[in-house]
Amino acid sequence: MEEGADLDQLTAEVRELAVGVFGEEYVTVSGGTLSGSAFGGFALVLSGDQGLLEDFNDQALATLEAVEGLANVSSNLGDVESLLRVDGQSAVRYTGELETADTLGVTAAAKSELGAIAPEGITVSEGFETRQQTEGFQQSVRGVLVSILAVYLVMVSTFRSFVHPFTILFSLPLALSGAAAALWLTNRVIGIPVLIGLMMLVGIVVTNAIVLMVRVQANRTMRAMSASEALIEGGRTRLRPILMTAIAAILALVPLALGLTEGAIIASELATVVIGGLLTSTLLTLLVVPVMYSLLDRRAGAPKKVGGGPA
Repeated sequence: MEEGADLDQLTAEVRELAVGVFGEEYVTVSGGTLSGSAFGGFALVLSGDQGLLEDFNDQALATLEAVEGLANVSSNLGDVESLLRVDGQSAVRYTGELETADTLGVTAAAKSELGAIAPEGITVSEGFETRQQTEGFQQSVRGVLVSILAVYLVMVSTFRSFVHPFTILFSLPLALSGAAAALWLTNRVIGIPVLIGLMMLVGIVVTNAIVLMVRVQANRTMRAMSASEALIEGGRTRLRPILMTAIAAILALVPLALGLTEGAIIASELATVVIGGLLTSTLLTLLVVPVMYSLLDRRAGAPKKVGGGPA
């Protein structure tokens, strides 16, 4: 494929042409699995009474085939009608190919639709491929939360305060809003690369806020400035390095986000998230973070002067 080609659209076109030549029952077409989702397989398992499963099989296949983004659906019953055993119960496994990056959305829709029409006594659960996607997504979400906690603990030990690190963490919602907007504008969905990008974003965005807050704290403790004076001087002094750092990171990621580099198909979502988050957090950090610092400083009290020269 040429760079920038739409894999989903091409897969559908190839299927339509092949079905016209060979007939639908003889055609299986699937796209590659190197997509933003990091997983390309789909599987659901229906378990329960053997008779109910056999009677429901055709309806289940028709329902899954109608789910947008899902193709080549089949079950292990097939022509030989062989049943599986899951937790001591008869079971049928339905597999298919996902033709969209929104694998979690398609999987949830398929499971919901089957669950809504399945006869009483039949249980719908995730198969191995689908469970792999769900668990991978959940682990990535936990990774983002752990990264935030780790950053907070490092800042607590650095600033020797439990309050002011929260000031810096307020830059994260600003980054998340920008990341969400960037995904929406580029019509990209949340997947594993997006969550990895969020983990990267935590470190990058917090760094800019730390650069500002370190200067502010130094102004308070070493120069005996008031909170307002320290914030104004810190913002004026740190504006240039914060902007330079953000602009350099954004420009470096633009080719990846546009898909201009090899392997961009699995990393463009990551770059998009980081770029969007950096844009909003950089523009708003110098406004929102100082405001939060002022509010929290009134509760925590001014830092003690420790002596020494300017930072």
